[in-house]
Parts: sequence; C-alpha cells; structure tokens
Amino acid sequence: MTALKNAPLIYTLGMIQFPKVPGIERFIDLFLDKIRNEYPLVDEVKVPVFNADFSPQGIQIGQHESKLWQFMSVDRKCGFILTEQALCLHTVDYCDFPSFSNRFQKGLEAFLKVPGIAIDWMTAIGIRYVNLVVTKDKHSLKDYLDSWVLPTEPPRSQLSIIEGAYVARYKTDIGELRLQSMRNPQYTLPPELQSPLIVKNGWIQSRPETDFALIDIDHSITFSQPASMKTKEILKHLKELRGISKEVFISVGTKFSHAAWG
Repeated sequence: MTALKNAPLIYTLGMIQFPKVPGIERFIDLFLDKIRNEYPLVDEVKVPVFNADFSPQGIQIGQHESKLWQFMSVDRKCGFILTEQALCLHTVDYCDFPSFSNRFQKGLEAFLKVPGIAIDWMTAIGIRYVNLVVTKDKHSLKDYLDSWVLPTEPPRSQLSIIEGAYVARYKTDIGELRLQSMRNPQYTLPPELQSPLIVKNGWIQSRPETDFALIDIDHSITFSQPASMKTKEILKHLKELRGISKEVFISVGTKFSHAAWG
C-alpha cells in the first residue's frame, strides 16, 4: 500500500460506542485520576440533542441538553471525549496508526478499569479522517484529486464552479463508509465537527485563499446486537476500518499528489 506520510491530514477521530451509562458524571474524576498525567486539562460542555417521538398527536420533536467532557493534553493537540454512550480519541497531531491505536488502547483500558463503570458491551466502532487539500504553485485540484471524487464541472463554458460536493455512502466488507469531498466549502472542518470543544482547542483553520477541498472519510461498524467489550477485538476492528479508509483515500489521489504526499 502506498505510504503517504505527508498527507494533508488535519483531524482524526476514533470512537467506541456502548449502551447508555446512567449518571456518567459519577465517574469523571475517577477516569481523570487514571489519565491526568497525559491529559490533565478538563472541559465540560452542554450540547443540544434533538429527538423525535411518535405519538397519537403525530411526530413530536423534542430537545434536551446532553453533557460531554474532554480530557486534553497540555498542548491541546490530543485528547479524549466522553459522553454517556461513547468514548472518543481525537487529535490534530496524528503521526501514524500504531501510535494512535496505542493511545486509544491506553485510554480505553483506563476507562474500563474505573470502579463501578461496569461497561461490558459495545454497540459501534468508528474512525474518521479529515484531509484539507490545498492547491499550490498554480496547480489545480485536478492535479491532486481524481476526477471521480470531484464535483462535476459544468457542461457550459460560461459557467465556472465556485463550490460543490460529492457525498456517498458505501458498504464495505466490515461496515459502512461515508465519503465526502467538498470543494471550496465555507469551512475547513465539516460543520458537525465544529463543536465548542474544537473551537476551544483552536483546531479550526483559516479558509485557504486558493482552491481547496475537504476529503472526509468516516468508516464504522454498527453491531446488530451489542458485542462483548474486548479491547483486543476493538483494536483489531479499528485497524481494519483504518486499512480500508486508507485505501479509499489513496484511490481519490493522483500520481502527482501521491508523489507530493509520499
């Protein structure tokens, strides 16, 4: 497989999801005690959550607030997010998958050892990579990205594309993969990732002045029934998800970009 050690990766997220833990607040300090040597900075935010319920009066749309916590490294380049149903590792300082996997493993094992947490099942595993491809030296996006992943050029010569998107969901051998290619969007991170935590971390980059594209690959496994929470199996699945995601990213690039990022 082609090695792209200089790929324009700006954000990586790994996630394990589990059945809801009631009163997750009880375990925050206990989890922090186990990881604070590496992740001493703690942030707590409330985010709006929307839900839809069916009733005799029709579909009722409701909203409530949900808490989430972030445990960050001193340089705010890497950290864990904890909710009542998920533990995530996110970073803007991804070096390689073994290092990322090792961080994820250490944090997960510390979390599962919290007294009384009693998480024995998992419902989903996922990994997400966001790359910011910026054109340089009079090169166009076509030099960097294969035509199949770029929004279609207009058929009329008097039209020139300003921005556009290619979005698709694919079934893979192990799960489901979503690919988004956004050409010159008004943002440098997908809107759903621009949470108060991301803003506080200072991870949102300025919009480039030249043509650019966001390549967002999100690959996950959702279990039809909760599966046993085994760290070894989780890391195996995470590696498999990453392998296919990397192959997809390589396929969207050109020989020029492979040489530039290799």
